[in-house]
Amino acid sequence: MKRISRLPVWWQLFIGLACCFLLSLIVICASFFIDVKEAEKNNWFYLHKMNSQWEMEIETITKNLDYLKYLPLIDKTIMSDLRNDYEKQSLKKQLSYKEYVNSTLEDICGINPFILRTTILTENGNVYGNFVEDSLTQIKQAKKHIAYSRVGYKNEEYVTDVYEGEINMLPYKLLTIAYAMYPVESDQKLATIYIDLDFEEIEKSFSVFSNDEIECCLFNRNGIIYSSEKENNFLLKDVKKIYENSNHQGTLEADGSVWNAYVVKIDDLDWYLVQCMQRKSFLFNSIKNILLFCFWILMVFVFLLFGGMQLISRITKPITEFSNALNQVTLHKKQKPRHIQLKEDVPKEISTMVSGYNDLVSRIEENIILAYKNEISQKKTELQMLQYQINPHFLYNTLNIVSALAKLNGVDEISEISECLSHIFHYNVKGGNIVQLKKELENLQCYVKIQSMRFPGKFDVIYNVEEEMLTCEMLKFILQPLMENAMEHGVIPCKRRGRIEVTGKITSANIAEISICDNGNGMSDETLQMLHQELEKDLQQGVNHSSSGIGLLNVHQRIKNYYGEEFGILVESNQGEYTCVTVRFPVLEKEV
Repeated sequence: MKRISRLPVWWQLFIGLACCFLLSLIVICASFFIDVKEAEKNNWFYLHKMNSQWEMEIETITKNLDYLKYLPLIDKTIMSDLRNDYEKQSLKKQLSYKEYVNSTLEDICGINPFILRTTILTENGNVYGNFVEDSLTQIKQAKKHIAYSRVGYKNEEYVTDVYEGEINMLPYKLLTIAYAMYPVESDQKLATIYIDLDFEEIEKSFSVFSNDEIECCLFNRNGIIYSSEKENNFLLKDVKKIYENSNHQGTLEADGSVWNAYVVKIDDLDWYLVQCMQRKSFLFNSIKNILLFCFWILMVFVFLLFGGMQLISRITKPITEFSNALNQVTLHKKQKPRHIQLKEDVPKEISTMVSGYNDLVSRIEENIILAYKNEISQKKTELQMLQYQINPHFLYNTLNIVSALAKLNGVDEISEISECLSHIFHYNVKGGNIVQLKKELENLQCYVKIQSMRFPGKFDVIYNVEEEMLTCEMLKFILQPLMENAMEHGVIPCKRRGRIEVTGKITSANIAEISICDNGNGMSDETLQMLHQELEKDLQQGVNHSSSGIGLLNVHQRIKNYYGEEFGILVESNQGEYTCVTVRFPVLEKEV
């Protein structure tokens, strides 16, 4: 006890609360865990038992229908009737055949309470049944609602969804099951028998498996077709997921409630049978068994409350003294922070707080001095940069003077270069960021003229831009970097005379496309792929600016930043043949 009393107050409070809490938690969790496990075990067993009974009931209903598809094999007269062609028989024989088959089917429907109507449609087009008048219409309706089919050797089965139909002008809730009829000695199908079941009568047989706690559901591939509680919203995909489990059991969620569910599949019908019980029902019963511990827990926490108050009082008193000391520091905000000195007989936690605060004050003082030094250094740098700045108008006027002197002295090349350079410089410093395409082309032509003088006879530039595009507005300095790239990496390194073509058009989607294509070296597939990857990631990871210029990536980023993600540049190339860079941007309507 003495060792514990010497620990920091927080540890004393923590140890006291933890011991009481752990003791309570162990007792409660043990009782609750045992009770819940037992209840859940009984719950699963009961769901399994109910689902087995329900599955047996459905199989009893469906298996009693199997003998109908073997009816021709059982009755040779029916086999003969199904094979006959009416057109080759006399009227008397036709009536005799129909009367025999129809009466047989009527007797079968009278014996089975779930069968409303049975219809046989032969391959020859003959129709038999206990309600022949509307059989063909009902067969067409049944075919529209087929939800499951299975086809094998001499075995065809079709199961419909539950649908609304009429028999003898009376409405029914129908479920139709169809089988193909085959003779033993041949693979040629004789007929298809359609059995219309009264699904409302089937639902009555399901009701014996329902109670207040268990909900019964029936699914086909289109969703739920029967539920003992109409309000549930279970999903078929969740039911299938549970059935795929090895034990066919799991949980379902609907309307904020969680259900324990056991799933069985009827393969012949492609149905899923679900028996489920709401988890809170048996959890609530389990919680009842731990109510005896509540009084004891209440007493424990009352003790913890009073004990905690005593421990907290030992903490709040020195904290108040520390707060008063901080207030003395913060009252004079214009003064720099001062170190705090407290009494030595304070808890360890308070001593640590004061020490941390004093360290923080020391770091603040150091940061203030460092920030002041950085500010002075920055001012010195700005002053130095101002000294090296050149007035752009002075440089522009100087180039014009050089051009005029070159003309006076008959040096046309210097005059042309000076004028082009003056135009490029003036284009750079004047105006905003948006210009018309014709201004961009004029600047591009000046750049091409300078490069032509630098590399005479090395390349030709052809312009093929639609007239209506010249007034389109676009970002400044988009084409010059692309032309520079075509020259330096395309046509100039080639030994042959190069060709660069500038084309422009407006697509049907009102998008401007400007292409700069050269017949130079081109790029390898690896280089082209790397460039495409850089173009895709530049907006996320930024662009590494090189000292040589803006580059393709910068142009791509400028277009995307201004116009949107779907615009930018496209690059196509084939090594040794060509490279084509296309700029895409929307044609914006001019404001009136």
